[in-house]
Amino acid sequence: MNVKKVLFKGLAATALLVFVTPAFASAVDPTEVLGSENGKGATSHGHITIMPADETTGPTDPIVPSEPDGETGNTGALTIDNVSPLEFNTHQLSGGAVEYSTTTKKTNVQITDIRGTGAGWTLQVSTSPFKDLTDETMILKGATVTLPIGTAVTTPGNVSPAPELREVQLGTDSEVTAPQILMSAQDSKGMGTWVDQFDPSNLKINVPAGNLAGEYVSTLTWSLLDAPQ
Repeated sequence: MNVKKVLFKGLAATALLVFVTPAFASAVDPTEVLGSENGKGATSHGHITIMPADETTGPTDPIVPSEPDGETGNTGALTIDNVSPLEFNTHQLSGGAVEYSTTTKKTNVQITDIRGTGAGWTLQVSTSPFKDLTDETMILKGATVTLPIGTAVTTPGNVSPAPELREVQLGTDSEVTAPQILMSAQDSKGMGTWVDQFDPSNLKINVPAGNLAGEYVSTLTWSLLDAPQ
C-alpha cells in the first residue's frame, strides 16, 4: 500500500511539471544570443516598448497648415490639432439665393490619436446662427454651410487605415444645432495623425434672398469623442 501511494504521488508530480514547464519555456529573453552547433548560425532579438501618450503630449503641428492658420494648441493623446477658420469674404445682396465658396486656403481639420489602443473616435461639428457683429438681433436667415467630403491625408508610412469622411450641411437658424459627424474612425482605424482636407471651391455657404446687409459671424463647435459612432 505504501509503495502504491508513493508511485501515485510521483506520477502526479510529474504530470504537474509537464503542464507548467511550457509556460516558462515560452518566455523570451530579448538580450539572449544563441549560436548554432555548426558555428555558422546565430539568433538575436530586437526589442522595443511602445508606451501610450498621455495628457502632457503635444501639441501636434498641422500636416497641412491652413491660411489663415487654425492651430488649436491642444495637448493629449487624442486631440483636435487644427480647424481652419472659414472666411467667405464680402458680397453684395442678390435677388435670389447665392452660394459662395470659402476664401480660406488649404481648409482642413486635423485629428491625432496616439492612445495606442485602437479604440476609434468620432469628430462632430455644430454651428450657431450667423449674427451681426454690431447688432446680435440681426441674423442671416436660412443660411447653410456645406463641409464637403474631403481627402484623407496622413504622415508618410502610417500603417493605420484611414477614418471615414462625411459631407456635412450645417443649418444656422437654430441657436442650438445637433452635432453632425464629419469624421469617424472605427476600431483600429484613424490612428496617428489624420487630416480631412477640403477642396475650398466645394466648401460653401448658401445665402437666401431677403436678408439684411451686415457683417455676420457664426461659431462652429468641434467635439472629439473617444469612441466610434
